[in-house]
Amino acid sequence: MRRNRDRSTKRFIIFVFVIVSISLFFIPESITNNIKVTVASPLAPVQKIISHTSNFFKNGFKKLAALSTAVDEKNDLGKEVFLLKNKIIEQQDIINVSKKKLEIVSEYKKNIDDKEEPVVADIIGFDVSSFRKSIIVDVGEKQGVSVGDVVVFGNALVGRISATGNSSGRVMLITDPASNVPSRFLESRTRGIVQGTADGKCMMKYVPRQIKVDKPEKIISSGMGGVFPKSLYIGNVIEVKQKSASLFKDIKVIPRIDISKIENVLVIKRKKEENTPE
Repeated sequence: MRRNRDRSTKRFIIFVFVIVSISLFFIPESITNNIKVTVASPLAPVQKIISHTSNFFKNGFKKLAALSTAVDEKNDLGKEVFLLKNKIIEQQDIINVSKKKLEIVSEYKKNIDDKEEPVVADIIGFDVSSFRKSIIVDVGEKQGVSVGDVVVFGNALVGRISATGNSSGRVMLITDPASNVPSRFLESRTRGIVQGTADGKCMMKYVPRQIKVDKPEKIISSGMGGVFPKSLYIGNVIEVKQKSASLFKDIKVIPRIDISKIENVLVIKRKKEENTPE
């Protein structure tokens, strides 16, 4: 009985719902609007709160998205700036190297001889031994460089080529103990021989004891013997000693060029003399 009653109640509710729904189609629009307003009015505060809450979260998500986009754009911009700064440094280095090469060529060409041809070379290696003093440059037989060619930086003497490969050469520095350069004082014109020492300095030998030598007098190549061009700046006097029994002074010289502070040198190729047939 109870089960039949429940079924009858459900059927009645469904019937009423259908009748009401159908009747809404025939009610004038002004009445239905009033019904809507009447039903919606109590719910307006709740709807307002829901609307504000929804807008708050929507705006929050929009701000978070915009902030995330701004952070990504800032990171991308930072990377671009970093790469550009690196590129600028690279270009500045290239410009500085080119400028240095032009400077050493132009400085030497002021007093260049017609029989001499300069070639700019990069220093690509150093002799690590404590006794020998030499560097490796990136020019050799392929570039027409040969043993005995003089190496300079501007108008200052660096050394001479002591060995060559196809595209590289070894430069014996004037600080090498095996190096001997005919020299003279710039002011007094007194001649001597500048020889390298194991401590990276030079000694000017065979200067008579009666010759007055002041610090820091300049020393240049004399051109005697034809191995080195004349008037190349070698270095300055830093110490003068006189042994009582010696005929000559002990004169210590600091080279004009600190080889650890330069990247390029100028190799002076001697033009080969052409044999004229008789």
